[in-house]
Amino acid sequence: MRTLLSISLAVAFVVTPISSEAETSPSAKIDQLINQKLKAEGLEPNQLADDSVFVRRVYLDLLGRIPTRVETTDFTESENPKKRAQIVNRLIGSEGYVSHQFNYWADLLRARTTISGNGQSSASGMAYEMWLKEAIRSNKLYNELVYEMVTASGYSWENPAIGYYLRDYGMPLDNLAMTSQLFLGTQIVCAQCHDHPFDAWTQMDYYHFSAFTYGMMTTNNHSVARRSIQKYQEKKKGLSNERVRELKKAASEILIPVRFSSVYETDRSLRLPHDYQYDNAKPKSVVKPATLMGNEAVISGSTSTIEAFGEWLTSPENPAFTKVMANRVWKRAFGIGLIEPVDDMKDHTQASNPELMDYLTKLFIELDYDIQAFQKVIYQTKAYQREATLEEHVPGAPYHFAGPILRRMSAEQIWDSLVALTVEAPDERNQGRELFAKRRIAQVQLVAESLYDQDSNQFMRNVLEVSRVQKALSAEIEGALAKVTEARLEGDPEKIREASEAAREIRKKLGNLIEEKVYREGLEEKLAALKPKVDVAASGEESEAFLNSLAAAVLKEHDTAAEGMNAILGEKSTDGIVEQLVLAMLRDELKAAKTARDTVEAREMSDWKVKSREDRQRYKGFSSKTKRRMQRASDLSSPTAPGHFLREFGQSDRELIENSSDQAAVTQALALLNGPVLGEITHQYSVISRDLATTKTFPERLDIIYLSMLSRLPNPQERAVFRDAWKADPESGSVKGIIWTLLNTRQFLFIQ
Repeated sequence: MRTLLSISLAVAFVVTPISSEAETSPSAKIDQLINQKLKAEGLEPNQLADDSVFVRRVYLDLLGRIPTRVETTDFTESENPKKRAQIVNRLIGSEGYVSHQFNYWADLLRARTTISGNGQSSASGMAYEMWLKEAIRSNKLYNELVYEMVTASGYSWENPAIGYYLRDYGMPLDNLAMTSQLFLGTQIVCAQCHDHPFDAWTQMDYYHFSAFTYGMMTTNNHSVARRSIQKYQEKKKGLSNERVRELKKAASEILIPVRFSSVYETDRSLRLPHDYQYDNAKPKSVVKPATLMGNEAVISGSTSTIEAFGEWLTSPENPAFTKVMANRVWKRAFGIGLIEPVDDMKDHTQASNPELMDYLTKLFIELDYDIQAFQKVIYQTKAYQREATLEEHVPGAPYHFAGPILRRMSAEQIWDSLVALTVEAPDERNQGRELFAKRRIAQVQLVAESLYDQDSNQFMRNVLEVSRVQKALSAEIEGALAKVTEARLEGDPEKIREASEAAREIRKKLGNLIEEKVYREGLEEKLAALKPKVDVAASGEESEAFLNSLAAAVLKEHDTAAEGMNAILGEKSTDGIVEQLVLAMLRDELKAAKTARDTVEAREMSDWKVKSREDRQRYKGFSSKTKRRMQRASDLSSPTAPGHFLREFGQSDRELIENSSDQAAVTQALALLNGPVLGEITHQYSVISRDLATTKTFPERLDIIYLSMLSRLPNPQERAVFRDAWKADPESGSVKGIIWTLLNTRQFLFIQ
């Protein structure tokens, strides 16, 4: 197998004519501008790529995965002269497109499932994920998408776009720097501490610009806690500082589930830092909002500061907003931008083809910032459909787009291609992921509904009770932690497990008290007030629809909320109420999801003739383990855990904008050699294995593997190589050996 890795697998290119376009079409205009520039530079355009190269490229670029064998043959065998334009139009906007676009936007926005801080923020992170996917699915206009993010405020379950600010929790200046880099192609972060050493921006410019968004406040506190403790202090004169800290600690414990879930628009002013060193203002002076470029944002009586900023940022008159995104979309198609870097434009920056850059910018505006319509124009150009330029591009040198450049797949493209080789319907919308997100978000909203409308006296009673229990349990917790430390010093795994479990149980006592005493009490009061007018079929406001859903689950067969909740808890009365209520609210959806899974399993077992006990066991393993593991990258935690295949192949850690890598590493070879992926692909019930099971001869199997992985048939030399390898070493010439070999070739890993 290692010997086969060193063999160069040649690719035969056949020029295929593409459909003719009217000379006045935008795609034709782009080709005209490219050809004019190529001629001026004394260059020739690359030849048109053959159908097998094109279909593989367009699936990878638009769906983020290689085409299946059937998708490949359907395209290559079609004689429709318009098939290239048609496949572009069909793929853009599909569910696979949503998945691939989400990966790109998650990289740009540094979107994380655990959006900020720690695991307590995952509900908001998943709400942001679902919102972004739906924005892509519905083709939300680019300017509207950006405006909604930069002006977002409220709670994550009502306005998930606040994830844009939660991602930089407590760091408004850093968030503004990211906004500038993302949407204006301007890196001003250096000016946060001093005048920019390589650009025109001063530290004063930075603070003027930051003043627009400084009022967007992320907080883990809530007015009910602040108000209640303040009122209690006024009532109980002379409370010690230690006692106040205890009360705040108890209030914080109550609010833990709703941390990292809100953004408020405030009128707080931004001041210069205490060590501001320039003579145009004094340290700590208040700074008024002012734009970096173009027209000033208009702040009026009816327009708040953040609304004015959003309107200025996303305006067609903004000199950078449209150009930056047009250039980003172009780079997605061709592998390199007209302007590089795409997010560090300076006054002297020039596009490699200024006329084309100007045209794309105007076209994006004319298309009303419709990204899908804009992409359809670009991907239907002859320039995109040409053979890739194989010479490595020299950074800093202009590229004139004789064709796309040769690129290695992203980590997500590699992973999703492996998924397509393993499971059926790889682009199918992941209802399980959406239902899981709905559960997590509902848990947080339930807690918020139980707390946020409590009056000060009620909330303070809860704080006092939680504080009392905290003090009572503190000695037990300290004792349990001491036992954990002692067990670790002894190195006894069983003692460590027992001591850790004991510590968790003590901690659980406090959690159960809060759920039973605080959250349940608040929810029962909400439902008591709602019952006289409850109409479970009505929707109305978001929060009202949520409470109606809760009422339907709790009050449907019971007279009081207490009776309904007791029935839901059943025998598990010691467990927390929140998760049980959410499961009750989503009972029908969870049941429908299980029914759908059972239906799919029954159909597959019938179609795949799974009859023997051994086959049933192998199928159950495939259905419960392989399918769960081999999900599209967009449906896994973002980013995946260190050590996961995606991280090994360069998935971004989501700390910096577009922070992914396509560089080779030894760990990547090890992931393919020793990791579980090869076993998943070659599982008895994987797509490619079931496809291979329909054939008997070696040449037929080789054809299926090549069409499935490289979107073409093997050439005579490759047939001879594998035939000789099989004769010399049956393992190397086996199905698993051939698949492993092709997985490790440049032809599989690169987009031609």
